Amino acid sequence: MTLRFDRVTFLDEAMDDLRSIAERSHVVLVEVFRLLKALDAGELSPLPLHDYAKTGDLTDCGKIIVALTDEPEHRIVVRDLGGRDFEVSEVIAVEDRTGDLPYLLAGLRLGRREDPIRRSDAQRRVDRIRRLRGG
Repeated sequence: MTLRFDRVTFLDEAMDDLRSIAERSHVVLVEVFRLLKALDAGELSPLPLHDYAKTGDLTDCGKIIVALTDEPEHRIVVRDLGGRDFEVSEVIAVEDRTGDLPYLLAGLRLGRREDPIRRSDAQRRVDRIRRLRGG
């Protein structure tokens, strides 16, 4: 099965997120791709994100909620590349919501954490969340 996207692209790190999810839960991975296909088809609009001290300015980004019974909630963070209404989207992070991990990753990956101390604090938080999760 080959999935093609016309209006959705992926950061390399987001592809790593998908590989990690594939190892943890096939059901979550299938749902992520179902939602991304809906986004690609223009049938889904991400919820807007904001500018928070812990993540940096993510106002050009949105989130897609991945909620399945008996699975941790995940978030897909996408950046609007089309200039309006996520006409073209770039997947920045896909992770479980624990400790706001997907938002922290998005802020780090997009370089929104310019202050080196805050950036290292965010990276330590990401590392701690992943250690606690076991991956």
